[in-house]
Formats: sequence, structure tokens, C-alpha cells
Amino acid sequence: MGSVPDTEVVVVGAGYAGLTAALHLVETGRDVTVLEARDRVGGRVWTHHVDGVPLDLGGMWVGARHSHFQALLERFGLETFPTPAEGDVGWWDERSARLRRARPMPMSMTELPSVIALLARASFLVRQTKAGPLSARRTARLDSITVADWLHRWVPQRRARATVDAALVMSYSHELAEVSLLDMARAASGEGGFLAALGTDGGTQQDLVIGGADSAARRIAGLLGSRLRLATPVREIHHDPESVCVVTDHSTVTARHVIVALPPGLTAAITWAPGLPPWRAGLLSRMPMGSVTKLVAVYERPFWRDGGWSGEVFDATGAVSSTFDISPPSGPAMLASLTCGSKSIELAGLSPHARQDRILAAMASWLGPQARHPQTVADVSWENEIFSGGGYSATPIPGSAHIAARIAEPLGRVHFAGTETASRHAGYIDGAISSGERAARDVLAQLTAGG
Repeated sequence: MGSVPDTEVVVVGAGYAGLTAALHLVETGRDVTVLEARDRVGGRVWTHHVDGVPLDLGGMWVGARHSHFQALLERFGLETFPTPAEGDVGWWDERSARLRRARPMPMSMTELPSVIALLARASFLVRQTKAGPLSARRTARLDSITVADWLHRWVPQRRARATVDAALVMSYSHELAEVSLLDMARAASGEGGFLAALGTDGGTQQDLVIGGADSAARRIAGLLGSRLRLATPVREIHHDPESVCVVTDHSTVTARHVIVALPPGLTAAITWAPGLPPWRAGLLSRMPMGSVTKLVAVYERPFWRDGGWSGEVFDATGAVSSTFDISPPSGPAMLASLTCGSKSIELAGLSPHARQDRILAAMASWLGPQARHPQTVADVSWENEIFSGGGYSATPIPGSAHIAARIAEPLGRVHFAGTETASRHAGYIDGAISSGERAARDVLAQLTAGG
């Protein structure tokens, strides 16, 4: 490509990964251009404002161990509040059509022993994974077993198995037949254990951001200014040992390096010249995005607390999976509904009105008729979002998790970021941020060395 480049670094994608990479580079004096397909920043983190009320329709939680996200929020003076958890967690008992209190778990005492044994086995796998590299044989074995098969083997009771299945599908946004035991163990080890990966206090769902989870992303966008170009999807990337060339619908940008901070499926959809190495192209095709539908409803008051409920409800068998109380301390009262996996795919096929009606009807059956009539409501099925292709993140299918460890490897002057490339907290906002920082450091090292 040879000629003087337009900029030093092009960043493709203005989610948290791309934005933090760009910010780090700009603050070290580098010339950067950020190209984002959407007309907004944040990527899979999207705070939709209705009548001045911020509704987090994408990623929203700050986990207890999410130090990168915490540091970014602190830098911009953004505050968090604990996820409301006062009161009882509810689980919907389809046999009696009643909401029951989950004490200590949402199942009968006859079902509890097998689930406790399952948790013990899961904890052992997590400890093994954290202790050091597994043998090649052990790695291949765990990667070949789906979480669905593992669960079916160790929890024979149908209702108990359905409950655990629903909780794990909520965590992954994938059906468990699409997740390997190796991937589950690695993910849980990075979050401080199996239960921490599903928990609030001390877990991955500990805190929420006052003003919305994309607040820091919007602050970074303000600092980047004209370096950021919205509504500019990237179609082609040409790269050689000397430079890169990034092609959009209306422009071409040349640079010394490029950071691609996109979900794996969108990375694969770019036309690459030369093409991606076979191992990477194969891996990207084996990392489907999850499926998640999220609804946020705003109410005059948190009526669910009147009955001693926390607002956290799970339904293992119904068309809608869960609700959570996400009300800020100063109000308003808010419930978020998350439905994942195949249930979300069904919801995604409905019209927005029908989808909202179905979700609110389920919430009303759990928490009372007031849930049916929010003051404000908004929802999104992330698999309908063309510049995401799903949510929360992409997961390697069984048999591919061991290869996925290489996903962050650079390709000459092409570098990769995004939550799926994070060594810890992959699938979370924190993982996206740390991946952007890592990609920026890699680029800076090459630029400093004259590359």
C-alpha cells in the first residue's frame, strides 16, 4: 500500500472495547480514527433514555471483581448502586401456578441433594481450571462434553434439572447443548467461582451504574470528538506487512495498524484481503452469538416489595425467563426482564407490541396485575440487532473452546479486541474494557519499535 497513511491506527467498533483502546492510544499521543456502524456508541451496552429516564437495554452490571470497569467509572466520576436484593427471590412453580420463595434454592428438599452434588462437582472443575493448565487429554475431554449432557447425567430429577438449566442459560444466553464443560469451567474460574458467576452481592451482578451503563462510553466519545465517525460500517480490510486499508461504504482509511473490536460473527463478515488464516476463520464460524431479549419497565412505586419480594424471579418452564429489580435509590421503580436462548428466539419473532405484551403478562402472573401497566416500557431482542447479531456474547461451540484461547492473537498489523477476546471476565463489560486496553498496548509496543 506504500503511501503515507491517513492515520496511525484505525479502530473498528465503538463499543467499550474499541473506545477504551482508542482513548488509551489518543492519550499517549497517537493519531486514531474510530469507525462505528451504529449511530451511537456503546455497542452491546445501550442506555435508552425515555422522558429523561435511563433504561439499560444491554449490558448493565458491574461485578465485584470487575476492576477495569470500576476504574473507568471512577475516572469519570460516575457512581454505582447495589443491585436491589432486599426480600425473597421467587421461582414460578408451574405445577401449582404459584410464585414460591426460593429458600435456599428453588426446588423441593428431595431434589436438593443432587443439585448440591452438582455444585460441588462444578466447584471442583473450577478449582482444577484455576490451578494451572490442564493436560491436553483433559482439555479435549472437557471440551467434548456439553453442559446439557453433564447436567442430565448428574441431576436426574426433571424439575430440578430444568431449574439449573434455566439459570445457566440466563448466564450464557445460549442453550446448554451449545456450551462445553471446559468453557463453563473457564468462565466460572474467571469470575471467582461457580456461584459468584450467578450472584449479586460479591458476584457478577453486584452493582448498577447511576445514569446508565453506557455513561462512560458516552464520556469517551466526547473526548474523542471528530476522531469518531458514527454510521460508518466497515466492509473490507486489506492488510500487508507495511500498512492496512479499511474500506467503508463512502470512504477508505489507510493506517499503520487496525484494531478490530467487533463480535466474532461481524469480524468474519468483513471481506479480508488476504483472507484470515484457516484456524481463525474456522473459529469465528464456531462462535455463535447468544440470544437474549431484554425489557425494562418503569413503575410509580416498587409494588413487589409490599409482599416481601425482591423482584428477582425465575421461571424455568415458561416463555419468559426472569425479572430483576434495577431501581436506583432515588427512583424510579424499575424491573428488568431477561429471556435467553431458544425462548428469546421465539420472542424475537414477535412484533414489538406482542413481545412486550407477552413479557408483561408473565411478570403480572408472578408479581401481580400492577406489573402489566408500567408508566414506561422498552425492549429489544438482540438477535434482531444487525450490528450485534445477538447477545450477551459469542461462545465457542463444544470442541472449539480450546482453540478460542488464541482469539486475541494479532495478525500482523491487525489486532483484535472485544469481550470475547478477554482473558478474564469474557462476556462482560469489564472484559471488553480490558481487551481494548490490551490491544492498545500491543499496538503501542509495535509503534514504539518502529512498526
